[in-house]
Amino acid sequence: MPTRALRLPSLISGDRAPRAAAILIGLLALLPILAVRYLPLHDYPFHLARIIILARLDNPFFQRFYSHGSFLLPNIGMDAVAVPLSALVGPEPASRIFVGLTLLTPLFGTICLHRAAHGRWSAWPLLAVLFLHNGIFRFGFLNYLFGMGLALAAAGWWMVLRPGLGRFVIGLVAAILLLWCHFEAFAVFAVIVGGLEIGRAWIAWGKAGAGRALGDLLLASLPFVVCLGLFALFSPTAAVTGAGFGYEPGHLTKLVGGLFSLSSGNRWLDGLSVLVILGIGGWLLMTRNLAVSTPLAFATAAMVLAFFAVPSDIMGALYADVRLAPPLALLAIAALDIRRDAPAPIARAVLALAILLGVVRASVLTSQWRSYNAQIAPIARAVGGIESGATLFAATADPYPALIADTPDRRAVWQPPLKHVAAFAVLGSPVFVPMTWANPTQQPLAVRPAYQPVYDWQGNPKKVFTRTALLALLGEINRHLTDGGWPALQPAYLLVVGYRQLEPLHLPPFVAVAAQGDRFLLLRFTGQP
Repeated sequence: MPTRALRLPSLISGDRAPRAAAILIGLLALLPILAVRYLPLHDYPFHLARIIILARLDNPFFQRFYSHGSFLLPNIGMDAVAVPLSALVGPEPASRIFVGLTLLTPLFGTICLHRAAHGRWSAWPLLAVLFLHNGIFRFGFLNYLFGMGLALAAAGWWMVLRPGLGRFVIGLVAAILLLWCHFEAFAVFAVIVGGLEIGRAWIAWGKAGAGRALGDLLLASLPFVVCLGLFALFSPTAAVTGAGFGYEPGHLTKLVGGLFSLSSGNRWLDGLSVLVILGIGGWLLMTRNLAVSTPLAFATAAMVLAFFAVPSDIMGALYADVRLAPPLALLAIAALDIRRDAPAPIARAVLALAILLGVVRASVLTSQWRSYNAQIAPIARAVGGIESGATLFAATADPYPALIADTPDRRAVWQPPLKHVAAFAVLGSPVFVPMTWANPTQQPLAVRPAYQPVYDWQGNPKKVFTRTALLALLGEINRHLTDGGWPALQPAYLLVVGYRQLEPLHLPPFVAVAAQGDRFLLLRFTGQP
């Protein structure tokens, strides 16, 4: 199997049909994004809000509440791409373009890695379409997914490079860029390369002895060691590397969470994906038309070990372990191929199936996203109408969306997820939404010290599962607004999602209804004590 002997120019040659099909499948994957304005991704609203704020931080109203943070952070893939792009197309289109890239980079990263491992363009890696709209994408972990796709492509590049100074330099640059995108994207690259090099060392051990094998491993690790050293020296995030480090009990939670991290959110689509993978993989295996890349088999084994070894929380980031399920699935696809001597109709059948799957998934998800957009749009328009310089607090009577949506109630809060929808307020005018993340160790945006207590108090949307809890929250906010404990924040609003279950409501005199709909209630504080 050609790995070391493969030359970079050969990566751009090959059959045209799989490459044309890859472009078509990429366009199909983008259709849901093109069909709606308000993307129903859990974290997308505050990602979009941050890009808008950073792109317009010269606005006096935004300057009142925010300041620039450091860009030397391991979590700013979107900021590094969308903020400069905003100067050309505007913040919202730039953010949507980046969301599209989080679907395209995993697809083409898988294709590039497969090409490097098997030495040819093939229809097989197009089956990556089954895992593009996954649970991690629905959660809106955009920086990670963008970096993950680049990590797959970088690993393919690593495979075709010979050990030496050139590979060290390219590996170091790739590691730094991936760490800049997201820390775990860097980890995906490191794990794949680690698996590849362990496989090579295993072979070298038998041919040249243990000393040579260990020496090769040490040389291969240098780009990653240097990259981590630079991170420790220069990044503000290095000071909080121990924050939120912990394991969920039991491996069953990992396995179930891993399956949900691959889920599209549509159960019959997920069932179809399972049937396709098992069916076509089993058919090729039984007919002895399935080929396996030995180097990527080692890399896949390394990713499986990492999946079980990584804690669920790292540096405050949730689902650190199950985020590895999508790259594990894509890596397994890249490791397999249709045998070169297989009958031509087999390759054509896989190609046609991949395109058909792209069409089906695009049609179903586009329809689903349109129905979600119809629910999000009234809320976005209501909060977008808030006047400049106002403050918008957020509360929810619905439970927070969870990755493992294994009950009707848990699935309902994903249809669509509304936890962070208050952040859409900045689409209308400069508004301070304390719920929008601006952690200087995670985002290149900081809340000014005068308003930090307000930001710290809000955090995630406040849970108000009863009328009593909502009234208590209203009273608490009003006291903060009127007793001088917080800086001047008037006019101030509170967005309550899922308020219908709290009815009948008897609101206190210091709030008035500014807008309401089936899924939300927007209240305005009147300034009364």
